[in-house]
Amino acid sequence: MIALPSIAFGGFSGSAKDVTARQVGGRSILSVRSWPTGQTTSAQVVRRASMSKITKSYKTLSDEQMQAWENLAKHTSGQSIFGQKAELSGINLYVRLNTNRVMAGESIISDAPEAVEAVPTASYRLAVVSPSRVVFQGIKHLPAPNKLVVKMSASISPGISNGWSKTVIITSNAEDDWGEADLTTFYTKAIGVTPIVGQKIFIELYWMDTENGFTGEAYRSSVICVTDEEAAALVGGSRARYTEEDVKEGSYVSDFDLEYSTGGPAVNVDIISQGTPGVSMSEVYLKEQIPADRLGKIYVVSRSLQEGKYYFGLVEMNVNNTSYYGPYIKISNYAGGMFKPSEIFGPGIMLPL
Repeated sequence: MIALPSIAFGGFSGSAKDVTARQVGGRSILSVRSWPTGQTTSAQVVRRASMSKITKSYKTLSDEQMQAWENLAKHTSGQSIFGQKAELSGINLYVRLNTNRVMAGESIISDAPEAVEAVPTASYRLAVVSPSRVVFQGIKHLPAPNKLVVKMSASISPGISNGWSKTVIITSNAEDDWGEADLTTFYTKAIGVTPIVGQKIFIELYWMDTENGFTGEAYRSSVICVTDEEAAALVGGSRARYTEEDVKEGSYVSDFDLEYSTGGPAVNVDIISQGTPGVSMSEVYLKEQIPADRLGKIYVVSRSLQEGKYYFGLVEMNVNNTSYYGPYIKISNYAGGMFKPSEIFGPGIMLPL
């Protein structure tokens, strides 16, 4: 390490070659310039471009807005330096919070948040990683405006004990169903390669309040990549799901999302039923045969979307393979009112054949 006396002593600040000196709380802090290692991901490029844009936008704020950010920064702790919390400036906080918001798909805010509540720490019960599965179970859900941010590393030698510096954001809006989040697609897209059996994966999770950009404390852990067979034994098989892509043209629905739970008679439904001409029921024709363990009758609530007739009801969805048109789902009224169009939504119970 090269440190010139002109910047290292006597309260000086500045840079000399790869060494930077700065004053923090009356102390001189020396740091060596860090050089990136490995290939930069597309997500990292986008994040850096966003930070540059946000930094420039700070100069367009009014004096009152800048002062509000300075005031908020005085009450906000930065990253720890030698066991002490660093002091944040208004622009530091402005860039940090707005970068978080933009990353989560939100717009830049010019006014400093007034009321800031502590964001809870993320947690989960089990994380399982295999070459074709990345699944988290037992996530304690938080409602909007909170979004779950997940950072993971590529496969690393199992002998490495601290590899969180290698993690990158794979998603800033992980969604959980029944406390389980399947992040396989996000991981493959962000990392670029599939996990390697026997290698270690480092994980960071934290909640973000998208209204102000503040985040909760990160929950850190690591797992060893297992085989797909071992993953199936731990978390069950992949969930069966049918969407509009699985529905043939001519079906009487405008939106379709049917997901089966893992190892139980529960489903989650999000369908807009348009109704067959002349009757309120609908028929949905699927492109492929339906496995036997998914056949049966599903009962789930509905509500009419017809103006002036906002009735609730209970519908029966008969899932079968024996229609003249092949695999199909017949949606009919079971109890209550049902008018065209209707929204069929929420958790449901399936009675197998």
